[in-house]
Amino acid sequence: MKKMILGLTLLLSVSTLADTVVYSNSEGCVVEKEQRRNGVVLFVSKGDVREVVGYGNDYSFGDFAYCNSDATDINFFEGSLGTKIMISCSGHENGHKETRGRVDISIIGGELEEISIDGQVKGFFSWKQDTELTCSNLVKE
Repeated sequence: MKKMILGLTLLLSVSTLADTVVYSNSEGCVVEKEQRRNGVVLFVSKGDVREVVGYGNDYSFGDFAYCNSDATDINFFEGSLGTKIMISCSGHENGHKETRGRVDISIIGGELEEISIDGQVKGFFSWKQDTELTCSNLVKE
């Protein structure tokens, strides 16, 4: 999974001129949004939990630790009020583990308002929650 994050970062870092904006909320969430030439990388943290999510400017790809790029689906809706993005995958082999997950992103008026990350790992008998992180009411710093 960590190799995928490194690959995603390298893929989106073609441009050395990344435009970075920081969002936070009163609950301790901090999201660094890097706008790059090919897409967006979101560095999300709350307490000890840290995740990286990326997606293309044209929504042609999306990636995060629980979804290999081969297994990832990305759906989006753009309307007059904003954009909703969902990056998800069903259970699949991801490194040495079977994983699945989902990311939901809300952008209202051009500003990141909410991100929710759900990552699960297959246990012996069932799926186990590995990461669950929601950052809402984000405000640009």
